[in-house]
Amino acid sequence: MLLRFRVANHRSIRDEQTLSFVAARRRGAPRQRLTEIPEIVSITGIYGANASGKSNVLDALRWMKWAIQRSQTSWAPNEGVPRRPFLLEEKARSAPSLYEVDFLHEGNRYSYGFEVDDEAVRGEWLFSFPHGRPRRLFDRTGPGENDYDFGRTLTGEIRRIATLTRDNALFLSSAASNNHPLLGALHQQLTTCMQFAGHDFHGERFRLKVIEELLQQPETEQDVNALLRLADLGIERAEVVTSDLPPELEESLEQLHRALSRAAGLRVTPPDTDSLKRRIQLRRAGSDVALPIDEESAGTRAWLSIAGLTLGALRDGSVLVVDEIDSSLHPMLSSSLLRMFKDPEINRHGAQLLFASHDTTLLGTLLAEELLSRDEVWFTQKDPEGATTLFPLTEFHPRRDENVERGYLQGRYGAVPYLNFDMVRKLFQERRATLDEDTA
Repeated sequence: MLLRFRVANHRSIRDEQTLSFVAARRRGAPRQRLTEIPEIVSITGIYGANASGKSNVLDALRWMKWAIQRSQTSWAPNEGVPRRPFLLEEKARSAPSLYEVDFLHEGNRYSYGFEVDDEAVRGEWLFSFPHGRPRRLFDRTGPGENDYDFGRTLTGEIRRIATLTRDNALFLSSAASNNHPLLGALHQQLTTCMQFAGHDFHGERFRLKVIEELLQQPETEQDVNALLRLADLGIERAEVVTSDLPPELEESLEQLHRALSRAAGLRVTPPDTDSLKRRIQLRRAGSDVALPIDEESAGTRAWLSIAGLTLGALRDGSVLVVDEIDSSLHPMLSSSLLRMFKDPEINRHGAQLLFASHDTTLLGTLLAEELLSRDEVWFTQKDPEGATTLFPLTEFHPRRDENVERGYLQGRYGAVPYLNFDMVRKLFQERRATLDEDTA
């Protein structure tokens, strides 16, 4: 469960920005004790104009997860850190990038973060919070093996692991690779508790792969098809079918694998032909005809694929991160996703939904009574230098009866594009006048 995410110098995010998942203190509520775990919101939505940086906030969290997962095992030893700094300012291109996340693991609060530049890891730290006060587990101040300061409560072969950690790899990743009990568990938490749903080709393929796995398990197959029927898409059920590949395709794949395996320095995994033989097809109500999912509408594919990740998050109590949650979905369907995460009878394990969207109906009350509370709404906006600022709706102290959707569209909170329609009309008038002169 996420409490807070802090980032600086990632794509359009130049200056340090913080996204909090902690619920705002209600008026009249007692102040929280230092030893208490704060109340966490189950949904966080980010709104803003096109190219304002909404997707970059989500991408920064995805990149952090990827670095934790892959830095020790996949990053080339002599090729530095494949980061994505702010490119519109020379100073930022050489400055370190910062990533930090506060999270809960087995009821305990931890804070883990790191700083990297193009060459190496420049800092890395991990703190726990027993009794509400920070306790250092480790603090790395540079890329060298002697630049570590370990807390007394962190046991195990930590010094040996430090000597095995490359300058461009994270110590947490190295500790997990060397089977450190606590750090391995925290590594697993951070790399498995978040699932990302993109809407490009690769993102949709990944989501449909998750659905394929769920449809092959009897206990989850029923839930997937129940959600599919409830969406009123005219689909009775989805199913996974297997068919043989054309012999010439199988032979071509085998030849390609042999050729790549013979190439110097390459270790190639054999092609997974079994997965290529499987495909999802959908049966319509009252019909014996089943169509491949690729022939269905974008909305049907979007709902089916996002439903699978939602079921997985609700089952595991994990974090689902969705960019453009409204893409190809009717507002009633996207609002239903939000309501699933907010319903305590459905969301029994503390799952969280983090999304970016342009769908302002989710801010209002037309679809349901206050889908998003005030502390669940955040905005992004770019300054004249192209840098993203992230800020919460609560900064504006909206009244309880205030129409947030209308206020947002009117620009009351910023984070909306401004298009002067009079200038648009003038542009076309000038163009028409030029054409009239040319034909005169």
